Amino acid sequence: MTFPLRIILLLTLGAAMTLHPIGVEASGSLHRMTLVDGCTDEVACNFDPAAVTDDGSCDYLSCLIGCTDSMACNFNAAAVYPNNGTCEYQSCSGCLDVSACNFNDTATITNDSACDYTCFGCSDFTACNFDSNTTSPNLEACFYAIPDFDCEGNPTGCGGCEPIFIADFTDETVECSEQLPLSSLETVVAVGSCTGDTLPHAMFAADMRDNIVINAGFTGVGTGTDGAIRILGLTSLGLSESDYFIETVPLILTRFSNGVATLTGEVTNSVNPNLTWSVHLTFEDAQTASAWLDTDPSHGLVAANGCTMDANNVLVYRLKADQSFLIGKDSYLNSYLQLSHMPFNENKRFQLGQGANSSNCSYGFGGWFAWEGQVLGTPVMGMTGDVVIDLSSDGINVVPCGSESTAHFYSALNTDCGQLTEAAQVFNRLDTAAPVWTGDCAVEITLCADEGDISPSIPLPCAMGFEDACNDPLLFSFTETLLIGDTLDGGGFVLGRTYSAEDCSGNIGVFMQTITFTGETCPEQINLAAQETRGFVNHDALSSNSSFMGDGIDKSSSSRAPFVHPNPSKGSAWLTWISQRTGKTTLEVFHANGSMALSPIVLEVNSNEYQRIQLVETTLPTGMYFVRILSSGGKQVVPWMVID
Repeated sequence: MTFPLRIILLLTLGAAMTLHPIGVEASGSLHRMTLVDGCTDEVACNFDPAAVTDDGSCDYLSCLIGCTDSMACNFNAAAVYPNNGTCEYQSCSGCLDVSACNFNDTATITNDSACDYTCFGCSDFTACNFDSNTTSPNLEACFYAIPDFDCEGNPTGCGGCEPIFIADFTDETVECSEQLPLSSLETVVAVGSCTGDTLPHAMFAADMRDNIVINAGFTGVGTGTDGAIRILGLTSLGLSESDYFIETVPLILTRFSNGVATLTGEVTNSVNPNLTWSVHLTFEDAQTASAWLDTDPSHGLVAANGCTMDANNVLVYRLKADQSFLIGKDSYLNSYLQLSHMPFNENKRFQLGQGANSSNCSYGFGGWFAWEGQVLGTPVMGMTGDVVIDLSSDGINVVPCGSESTAHFYSALNTDCGQLTEAAQVFNRLDTAAPVWTGDCAVEITLCADEGDISPSIPLPCAMGFEDACNDPLLFSFTETLLIGDTLDGGGFVLGRTYSAEDCSGNIGVFMQTITFTGETCPEQINLAAQETRGFVNHDALSSNSSFMGDGIDKSSSSRAPFVHPNPSKGSAWLTWISQRTGKTTLEVFHANGSMALSPIVLEVNSNEYQRIQLVETTLPTGMYFVRILSSGGKQVVPWMVID
């Protein structure tokens, strides 16, 4: 074996020191000192820092020899000369399976045979192989009875016992939205499918004639233990592993325009995911919190610490007890809880708004309930539970005019087996009736030309006069077509006018009008002294016994409808009509958009007299106008076109 030069020198020096030790001569007159002998060479394997005198024992080989197997427990990374006969492999071996009961995270050598799995077992108390002694829960080891049978395969008697409604829930239609019903129209009966016994049932109506608001709900995270739905006391009864239940998917809060809301979805236990409730909650009597607080000094809101609520922007609801259920699923199959409002005196209600879930300051929904029912075959009841959810922003579902509906939602619970049946009847609006023309406008109009004119004045279109059976907003349209002749060449012609109105269901009502000119000249009319009043030139009415009627005017003209002449006109025009009743008559001029164009004028007239008044249009811009004559006998409307 070849040794490095340093080792040889050290060995040589050590040998020399051994052969020629340095002695100390003792003197009897001196106190004897105890000197420690040992290896004083710092580079030696056995260097003794306490040694004063080197005794020649320095070892320079032992620390360079050792176990060089990296897999061994005593692997010596500094060893230069292997002595693998000293390697050992037991002290650092152990179970490295993290799923084992005795997993050893300090072991460096795997020993699968040492792993122990006896501490694991089924921790779900609803499973057929539940192990109460397990210290390491393993839900994957659990197995369960199939629905409607126990663990031994015996039928439980709950299969097929869901309630059945004896009713015709066929969707129906009505014409107008106000005809959509919000109360039950017929007797509805619910029976148990196993026994045929009559079961109690309940109904709520959802008004879908206006916007529907939908929110997604999530567990409201606060300072304490959290759950979307909390059933406080269920764990102490030994029927749950936690009182807190979390949504499996977002809960859905739906709000209808008649103050009814529903919360639906599914929640599962925060510890044992096999304990599941299907959520069927109904709320009613929505009010703003401010209005509800004003009705009774005992009413109050519940806010989380540090949160405030604006009562004008918070809604409150009452829990509808006969239609609010938690229905068991999975391991809770055939279990149920029926919920009721808490407190019973309703001085607190379910709250919706910013900070309203009483858990945090978020936009949320929350309130308290009592519960009663049957869980895993055990009758139960409790006074405390709550809903605590954060909400997404409002999703507005707009209901278009013509698509309104209402729905009756029925529910019945068979308490023998915890099964719930829900059914709905929908009433849709189906409007097939077109708007009806009710305007004061002649179907046929015959024109004449003034003396010296080759063409007559063509009257403006009539005011739209349609009525809808459902009082829906109407969309109006007007078209005019030349059917015969030419309105500009002085010859005869026929115009066809079409007035139409469409309701929001797409039904269209039409009124057709014909205007005819045969080329005739109008009878002579007498100019009267005029008095200008607010845009009108008002003339005293002439009775049928006056010289007017005997001076070139045919008395048969008293049967004619009111008209403006000339029409279209520029400069001035005349309104002529036969008064219908004795008494006050008001004349009004409107723009086409319905706004007042001139200040009204009031006249006193006698019945069945020829009336003629001059209209002054110099202050009016070019456009279409309507002249309305109002009297105790009714109203008459005449179109009037002003041109440059």
